[in-house]
Amino acid sequence: MHPSMLSRRSTIASYRSFIGSPLRGVQSVHPMTLRWINDVRRRAESLSTLGEAELRSAADALRHRMRSAGSGPHITSQLDHVIESFALTGEALRRATGMNYYDVQWMGGFVLAAGVVAEIQTGEGKTVTTALPSVLHAWGGRGVHIATTNEYLSRRDYETLLPVYQTLGLSVGHLESGASPEEKRMAYACDLTYGPGYEFGFDFLRDQLAIRADAHRPLGDRYLRQLQGIADGHQVCQRELSMAIVDEADSVLIDEATIPLVLGGGPRETPVSPSTYHRARDMAKSLREPEDFLLDASNRRVALTPGGRQRVSAQLPTSETSLLLTRPWTQMVENALAAEHLFSRDTEYVVSDGKLMIVDPHTGRIHPERTWSRGMHQAVEAKEQLDITAENETQGRVTRQRFMQCYDRVAGLTGTAAGSEGELREFYDLPVVRIPTHRPSAGRHLPTRAFASREEKFRAVIEDTVGRARAGQPVLIGTRTIAESRRLSERFSAQGITHAVLNGVQTEQEAKIVARAGIAATVTVATNMAGRGTDIRLDDAARRAGGLHVASTELQPSARVDRQLAGRSARQGDPGSYQRFVSAEDPLIQAHDADLAARILAAADPSGECRQRIADRLDALQQTIDSKLVEQRRQMVAHDDWLVSVQSALARRA
Repeated sequence: MHPSMLSRRSTIASYRSFIGSPLRGVQSVHPMTLRWINDVRRRAESLSTLGEAELRSAADALRHRMRSAGSGPHITSQLDHVIESFALTGEALRRATGMNYYDVQWMGGFVLAAGVVAEIQTGEGKTVTTALPSVLHAWGGRGVHIATTNEYLSRRDYETLLPVYQTLGLSVGHLESGASPEEKRMAYACDLTYGPGYEFGFDFLRDQLAIRADAHRPLGDRYLRQLQGIADGHQVCQRELSMAIVDEADSVLIDEATIPLVLGGGPRETPVSPSTYHRARDMAKSLREPEDFLLDASNRRVALTPGGRQRVSAQLPTSETSLLLTRPWTQMVENALAAEHLFSRDTEYVVSDGKLMIVDPHTGRIHPERTWSRGMHQAVEAKEQLDITAENETQGRVTRQRFMQCYDRVAGLTGTAAGSEGELREFYDLPVVRIPTHRPSAGRHLPTRAFASREEKFRAVIEDTVGRARAGQPVLIGTRTIAESRRLSERFSAQGITHAVLNGVQTEQEAKIVARAGIAATVTVATNMAGRGTDIRLDDAARRAGGLHVASTELQPSARVDRQLAGRSARQGDPGSYQRFVSAEDPLIQAHDADLAARILAAADPSGECRQRIADRLDALQQTIDSKLVEQRRQMVAHDDWLVSVQSALARRA
């Protein structure tokens, strides 16, 4: 479609069609959008003269027009409706918060309304931009779900925009952890519902299980319950899945989509004795590599050799023959081997108050409510000498890819969609559009520094940090794991250097720690969580000292995570800088590119630093890891498709 054909009677669907043309890669904003933005501004200026009651009346009139148009996806087809909705939202934002939308935020709103992923850089106002498509789709009355990576961020965004939505007469709810079914139903009944992405998925699974159970009731009873909105004695929580807007879309739709959402039930009918997990661990510790098992650290796999399998089978505890009905003894030993060699404390998990808690590998956050499946959680508990929790039956599972396909429309926003546009198209049919920044970036990316050992790397990080802090520059140090953040913190403490730590252990203090990270001479040590959803503002002294400096102490599996961390500095035209520090001993380099480790060691000078340029090699390493993860997700989706086809075939026979 030629741009001149996109007239005032054009549709947002046509806009998406243009974006989703055969072109691949990240697209630019359509030039017609600037004309639409001028229309929005003119309408918003006219709304600014209205009183509160008149503004609400204008909002109610638009709601009536859009609901009268029908409940299907075409409710947002008229561009006139979009312009009116955006103008109302802009005026509500001004009245409720004193803020005004920038042109680039209007651009983001149009892109999101079209149902695509908008790449919006850190600090450009993603939270308020989200309000534009949210309000637009909420007028239709079918509900809008705004999802992000965790409850902390969803509650922050909910509280920020609540006055805006209330000004327009829209109801808004938030999914609280531990909320009762009735409280969740009330949240879902609102025009807009905020919550963590995983919570929407788990509630979907719970509703599907209730509906499935209800299908076995007598026809008359089922009909009566459906009229009452009741399934299996409980009302379902969610309405139809109409529109989802996903913040930090690459994290929710890609990084976290490597593992399906699994809804656990009660304990197994035939529980395994806790002593069996300890016996499996003892057995695993007696095995030797490579005679008894093979370890593939790069792919996080461990497998018994034929000889090892024979040796393990010969040691099957005679009193535990019943466990063959739940899980083979050899698999329990392989789990114990994985716990010993692939799962590290303060990396994959933490132990607090005698309880094992999983660390999200993508955000660094701790999730007490999560458990590993198929006996893996119990194997790690045995390794740590903790009380063994009972394995739960799996009640339901769904991949994020399949769950998001249940929505009529999906949109997303993130600062780092580039590099993942192919996967977003393949699994979600989501094109990517890059939104320009409000001000030119003043950030500097400094050359990568490489060292022979981790100790020499840490020494260089500390020396560089101390020098910058003494000059008044704030420094944010990003680590890959909680363990590494603690090691660095110990070294700073030993030298008497005041610093803050943000590593997923103390989420209650997160806002305070982040708020101080941009103050002159402040040193903050953080895991990946600092790279998602947090806003670091500079004081004047910090700006004069060069702005926030971000140091990454270890290569991340995905280049997107590195870019998220780098994006904490130089926000909205502020000065800032970023630099990577790596060593030949870093786990990712050891596991995926032993030749690079050897090259760094060979080229290291007496101080332990390698002066050769290795940035291209590191980028290639990350691309290799990313490709493996994409293929892993592709295989998971294919397996899920197969499971669904089998279940459908069995259902037809029943």
